[in-house]
Order: sequence, then structure tokens, then C-alpha cells
Amino acid sequence: MTPSKDTTSAPTIPQIWDYTDYRSWLSDAFKARKAMHRWYSYGVLAQRSGFQARDYLLRVMKGDRGLSIEGAERLADALDLQAGEKSYFLALVEYNQAKRDSEREIAWSKVQHALSRSRNGSAPRLLTGVHRQIISNWQHLAIRSLIELRPDPGNWEALGKRLRPKRSKTSVRRSILLLEKCGLIEKRGNKLWHATDKSIATPPEVAIPAVRKFHRGCLKLAANSLEDVPSSRRNISGVMLGISKATYHEVCERIAALREELVRLAENDCKADCIYQLNLSLFPLSDSESMESDRPCA
Repeated sequence: MTPSKDTTSAPTIPQIWDYTDYRSWLSDAFKARKAMHRWYSYGVLAQRSGFQARDYLLRVMKGDRGLSIEGAERLADALDLQAGEKSYFLALVEYNQAKRDSEREIAWSKVQHALSRSRNGSAPRLLTGVHRQIISNWQHLAIRSLIELRPDPGNWEALGKRLRPKRSKTSVRRSILLLEKCGLIEKRGNKLWHATDKSIATPPEVAIPAVRKFHRGCLKLAANSLEDVPSSRRNISGVMLGISKATYHEVCERIAALREELVRLAENDCKADCIYQLNLSLFPLSDSESMESDRPCA
């Protein structure tokens, strides 16, 4: 009788290059090491890294605590990271813990620099930087939407003049190169540029800062439209509401449903000839008061 073979694959340490969140990698790397060595623990790793609290790194992985650059360097050494991996890890720590968008921009540049200098420079994570550029600027997505409405022969000057505000031929060409690099547009046999069905898949920790930048740009465009766009071609309105936390969540759900309904309406519009941006904003103008939960409604 031939003994059955053990097909269970041996645990391996995950590659840090596949991550853009250092906490996620740290957690996965710890679990892999624990599976390889039963004696391995949070306390052992903390001791090797020079942290006094045995559960400190567990709290870091959960997001309850952060790492100083000095602490991150000690941890990288305790994890036996190579020079390139260490640089990438330290850059991720800076990026993930940055408080302001300006700090994130600087840290993200370090992340991309570490990737470009490594053997993993052609990894998908490097392309994430291009995705981030596209998401953060309304112009790139507006140009793709115009090409989606009507395939373009490559007349970038004319395309730039259709945008509001207008964009130069050079600026449009720059957007085209980014969109093509991400596979969001392509030149087909008819020698026209077409929008593809491909979407951008970007990790949340990378996309969120870029999305905030996108919203800031669109809100600025909305403010400018009060003066630059005739009232017959824009619709700007608002209402001030006094609501509870529960009602706030219900309003958010209704806004999401309305957004999906409008997307379906646009998809079925076979005569579309213009790109519009719809901004939906809901934010507090005061702090919440502490009230009894059983207070009756009038």
C-alpha cells in the first residue's frame, strides 16, 4: 500500500512588495512565521525589536498604535528585511501613518521610489501610482468620458476645447498617455480612440487620498460654475437639516440609491452629448448634543 502524500503546502513569508498597507503585511508575515515556528509570538518579536510591551506590535497591527521611524527601523531589522525591502517598509509606515495629504504625497513618492529601485519595479504596485494620478484629477476621467461618448481620431486640441475649463493640447496628451497606460482607452483598427470596459482596481489605502483630492477639485469646479456657467446649464441647490445619527445614515442610503438610479439613467441615454459632474455633499455644521435616547418625538 502506497502511503498518501501530504499535499499541504508549507507556509511562506508574504512578499512585502505585494502590499501597500504595512499593518496588513506585518500581520500576514507574523501569522506565516507563527505557522512555521510554534514558539514564535508577539512577545518574541517585540523583544527582538526593542519594544518593552509584549503586546505592542499586536496593537500596531490592529491599528491602535503606530510606529516611529526609529521603531520601524528596529522592527525591519528584527524581521531580516533586505535593504530594498527595508526602504519600502519604512516608506509604507510613513505613508500609512501620515495625517495630512501633503505628508502622504511626500511619503507616496518614497514608496514609488523604493519600488522603482527594486527588482519589483515592474510589479502591479508600481502601476498603482498611475492609477492614483488618474483618480486624483477630474480632467483624466472627463477625457475618458468624452471618448466614451464619441471615439476620437486623436485631435487633442479640439478635445481640450470641449472641456470646461478648457485644457491645452499638451495637457490632454498627458491624460491620454496615462489612460492608455492603465488600459482605460485604446486605439483600434478604425484608427479611433475608444474607451475600454476596464475599471481601476486600487487598494483603499492608496485610493482614498486620491479620491479626496478628486472631490476637492470637483467642489472647486462647482464653485466656479456659479460665475462661469449660465444658470440654465447648471443646477446647484442645498438644504439645511436638523437630523439624528439614525436619520443621517438613512439619508446616506437614499443618496447612494439616488446615485445608482442616475447612473442607470445616464447609461440608457443614447443621445448623450455632454459630460456633467454631480457632487452630493452632506456634512455637519454643528456638534451633536447629548440627548436622552427615549425622548419622544413630537
